[in-house]
Amino acid sequence: MNHETTSLSGLDAAVYLRKSRMEEGMATDEVLAKHQKTLYDYAATQGIHILEEYPEVVSGESLYARPQMLRLLQDVEDGKYDAVLCMDLDRLSRGRMKDQGIILDAFRESGTLIITPEKTYDLSDEIDEEYAELKTFISRREYKIINKRLRRGLKQTIQEGCYVANAPYGYRNVTIDRKPTLEIYEPEAKFVRMMYDLYLQGYGCDTIAHHMNALGAKPHRADEFSRNTVRHILKNPTFAGKVVWDQKTHIRKGTKGNLKHITIYNPREKWTIVEGLHPAIIDQETYDRVQARFLGRYHPPRNDGTVRSPLAGLVKCAKCGQNMQRMVMKKVPYLLCTRAGCCASTKFPLVEEEILNALEETMHRLVQQPTSVPGVDTSVAKTALTALAGELAAADRQKARLYELLEMGEYDLPLFRERMAVLKEKRAGLERRQAELQRELESMQMTNPSALAEQIRTVLDAYGPADAAHRNALLKSVLKTVWYTKEKKSKPADFHLTYVFRSEVL
Repeated sequence: MNHETTSLSGLDAAVYLRKSRMEEGMATDEVLAKHQKTLYDYAATQGIHILEEYPEVVSGESLYARPQMLRLLQDVEDGKYDAVLCMDLDRLSRGRMKDQGIILDAFRESGTLIITPEKTYDLSDEIDEEYAELKTFISRREYKIINKRLRRGLKQTIQEGCYVANAPYGYRNVTIDRKPTLEIYEPEAKFVRMMYDLYLQGYGCDTIAHHMNALGAKPHRADEFSRNTVRHILKNPTFAGKVVWDQKTHIRKGTKGNLKHITIYNPREKWTIVEGLHPAIIDQETYDRVQARFLGRYHPPRNDGTVRSPLAGLVKCAKCGQNMQRMVMKKVPYLLCTRAGCCASTKFPLVEEEILNALEETMHRLVQQPTSVPGVDTSVAKTALTALAGELAAADRQKARLYELLEMGEYDLPLFRERMAVLKEKRAGLERRQAELQRELESMQMTNPSALAEQIRTVLDAYGPADAAHRNALLKSVLKTVWYTKEKKSKPADFHLTYVFRSEVL
């Protein structure tokens, strides 16, 4: 199907914006603005109605590193659009072959057209489908060739001090003498300077993060600043005009008892640090003073890929949904929520012991009454679902209010789209959380108690002599999630745990 012979007038469409490899070194916002104008002009000439925009500002090869594409695919699968406009088919599907298949299948099965200024693709048409698959195959080959060239020149580029990957907070990418580097982006750089000043005044990373969020600052890859985000900015030599390499080490699955691939930050002595071409936001003296202050203060140990906590990734805070963390304070290990003001902490051994006791009680109950369902408290999950339903209703009311403000002229169209995009992203997060909780609530309905009893027995028999990593693996073989709640100023043992068992052992 070709747009020159088929009318596109009246179609409801979305716009997907993404920078290509050929545009590396150019500012992302400038590239996307240029593409936006081209596509909106094209839509106007064809009579296409633009309903939504998906600007991809995070670059990644994997589909799951492209949040806007994930949003778009969900909406495409839901049949929200007749078509999606993009500059080229490569912008949608360049990446791993498996990801290309997922993307093209979504458009084919939903009957959604892919419209570019050069061609319209209807993947239900056999010729268009073959053409799209051929084009994505060629695109993949080009991508691999470009990556090989980049890797070959990487060592020399680093030594010249001009290589910069994704621009860190406070900077944006530019090209100087055909070499990629950074320039200061003042709307963000002012917050970086503020973080350094506040830290030298004695404020901690958590307090600084709350202050940044209150001022309306927003990091590149999260909704708000956290203690770890601030700490990374304060430790990063990039802000003092340096280029850093070898900051991370990748631990393959199973190498150190870990159940999944882990990316860890190396200690500073393993970094490669060279002078960069980019300007410094922080002078060297200030940067060195901050590092000296870090040495004199306690900071949690870095993740080296070794599982030290039997409860790692298993126990979650029922209020905010984050993983509970093991932290040693005054030589005593505690389990705590990293979000300030959330659930109260508890001594780690108390929680671990309670989980083992609950497993043993469940096993005995199943052995004595093999047709019964373990007495799992579902109240926390049900309460959380009720709260989420309230938040979704509030988001819908806010959406209606946005339309009212647009009609009243309080918002212009760009501001309306910006606010609507934020609201839709928030609502999508709430819906994902709601679906996850619903699945976990359903999994509490045990259908094979005898199999679970036998699996729990195996876990309890092997638990004692096992190290932390293997204890963690044992617990996760029967438990998917343990929801934790504890109110402030309550007694040490006044915490509540809700267990979600793995469906594959039910």
